[in-house]
Amino acid sequence: MMHAEKLYAGLTWELYKEHVKKFSHAAVKGMPTEDEMKETLASIVADSTVKVLAQEKVGMVVQFHWMDTYPALEVCQVTDVKGFLTQRFGGGKFKLNLYHGINFLSTKNWETEGPPLWKGMIRSPEE
Repeated sequence: MMHAEKLYAGLTWELYKEHVKKFSHAAVKGMPTEDEMKETLASIVADSTVKVLAQEKVGMVVQFHWMDTYPALEVCQVTDVKGFLTQRFGGGKFKLNLYHGINFLSTKNWETEGPPLWKGMIRSPEE
């Protein structure tokens, strides 16, 4: 397991905190302490993934294209999310989803500048 400070420094921690704020039972039970959140994330991160989707407006419809899925441990140290996205996918609007196993936990959106490299990278769900 990696050093704790690296686990709680970047993208995975940010997405997990979003989950606690918006989708957990925090409203009923009260917000957990930061130590409780860290303990829970440490227990699930090995079985968690971050999915990157690119947003494209087609007429009046917004479509999301699956770009890639990363093990949450692999991206937990990413602190410059926009740089991470720009380097891999170029400019555009992106939705990053955190999953524990098959269970959706949270989502957060980012917008990057530059040419939309991702348009040439769209994959079908079967790939």
